[in-house]
Amino acid sequence: MSRPRLAVGQAGGPTAVMNASLLGFLEGCPPGAEIWGVLDGFRGLVEGDLARLPPGCVDRRLYLSPGAWLGAGRRPLGEGDPERCVERLAARGVRGLAMVGGNGTMWACARIEEAARRAGYGLAVVGIPKTVDNDLAGTDHAPGFPSAARYVAAVVRDIGADLEAMRGFESVRVLETMGRNAGWLALSAGYLRREPSDPPHLIYVPERPFDPDAFLGDVEAAVRAHGFVVAVVSEGLVRRPREEGLRRPVIGGVAPELARRVEEALGLPSRGELLGMGQRSFSLAASPLDREEARALGNRAARMLLEGRSGLMPALRRLPGRRYRVAVEEVPFGRVAGAERPLPPRWVVPPQEVPQGFRGWLAPLVGEDLAPHPPPLVRRLRGAAAGREGRSES
Repeated sequence: MSRPRLAVGQAGGPTAVMNASLLGFLEGCPPGAEIWGVLDGFRGLVEGDLARLPPGCVDRRLYLSPGAWLGAGRRPLGEGDPERCVERLAARGVRGLAMVGGNGTMWACARIEEAARRAGYGLAVVGIPKTVDNDLAGTDHAPGFPSAARYVAAVVRDIGADLEAMRGFESVRVLETMGRNAGWLALSAGYLRREPSDPPHLIYVPERPFDPDAFLGDVEAAVRAHGFVVAVVSEGLVRRPREEGLRRPVIGGVAPELARRVEEALGLPSRGELLGMGQRSFSLAASPLDREEARALGNRAARMLLEGRSGLMPALRRLPGRRYRVAVEEVPFGRVAGAERPLPPRWVVPPQEVPQGFRGWLAPLVGEDLAPHPPPLVRRLRGAAAGREGRSES
């Protein structure tokens, strides 16, 4: 392109590093390029709400900012929308489009590229990966997830310390993470657990059918063992009613409902908490590696468009070896569009366990500075007192 004319947008739920990807893209465009910002995701693309970015408008603080600098949203593409997107871009002479998003965004990008091809309009389309729950196929992990995992691991560690201090007043906390069909974030809650008494004591992921009766039994056993329980659940837990043999998703609000059941069935003081939007927006917990990789993938997407490559998403492939290294490869939309990436079967384990292999996989993503707190002294002293009591009774 002699004078590149490109458009870039952001779609879906933001992450703590979504703007780092945008910054990387803008940094990868040459000084003479004409860049159009797509406002509010696919709504702006369908309705023609695009704005030419003036030279020098980029604020380098984007690298550290959560949210979406251009606006995002969840406007799905309906019938005729891909063709409208192509018309809006063609009216401005745009020949390259990059959208930051997840699997739904990659699906929409694939439809837009197909519509451009049918119309005979030369439009290159690439996607820039992002997600907090790591359900995007075709990549070792997606920007946004490492920061969300770091946040969840730290928050659950600290809430657990709080509950252990108050165990004579409260007994059970049920914490709910994002992840409708994938348990990556919920399992990340156990990253800092080093001994059985460390919270979280129980983790429930949507890849494993959920039995409410078994859950109550798990909680009761854990309270007997530790005196308190932190249980982590994905928002997309699946029940398998014995009488129906069907899988029925229960999306959102799982934690308060389970806490209510614990109080009613076991008589234990319980609290259900949603970890909420802090998982995807808390910039102070963002992983430095996550920011770097988000920026690099945005930069790679710009180069892809400038070279006329289309129908692709830059992705991370982890290289073998003890030291963490990744290569960037270009994955066709057909491998990622609308696809979901659940936990691999080897990491779908009983709720009392956290696979060591998962810890090793996650460690470089969340950062070496994230560490467990020392066990509270009261735990050791209480155990010693219990031992003395047992000896005196015998």
